[in-house]
Amino acid sequence: MTTSSVLDVPFRASVVTPGAPGVADAASVADPHRPVRGVADLVRHVGAIVPAAVRRQLWTLFFDSDDVALPLMVPLEGVPVTPDVAAVEHYADALDAVASEFGAASVAFVLERPGPSASSPSDDRWADALSGLGRHRAFEVRPVLLCADAGVSVLGQTSARPPRGERPQASSSPVRLADIVRLP
Repeated sequence: MTTSSVLDVPFRASVVTPGAPGVADAASVADPHRPVRGVADLVRHVGAIVPAAVRRQLWTLFFDSDDVALPLMVPLEGVPVTPDVAAVEHYADALDAVASEFGAASVAFVLERPGPSASSPSDDRWADALSGLGRHRAFEVRPVLLCADAGVSVLGQTSARPPRGERPQASSSPVRLADIVRLP
């Protein structure tokens, strides 16, 4: 694996289809065609896919103009503690192309990291960096979520859900961010 000159850390991505091996069973989502409208719906939807943190990564989920989840998710591994503004903007440019290609009207970001549900300064920096990415792009950004040991919550709020037993492996075969985004 190579290291990006912009990130100074390895960044790997993979595309995951809900219901694929290693991803929460699609039956745990009541109706995958049901619109995911409010924040509570979004937390439930993400919790069915990524119920508890396994490792540090950033998930991107896509929704159409009717707020229905598209069958496409992108987890990025190797997410640094501090977001690199240039790398995040390059990733947003790639997401803009994906949103245009697949008809995504909005995206949700989920910062997955083992540990307590209380947000850290690092989590808050990521929320700030991700929240404004929809400006001047084909997609809106939904509230940034945190997936920690106790489950999924809105970043900056504590999850009231107790920890789950077994933690499923959430990613498929990783690829490098540099494979999907050209960095200057």
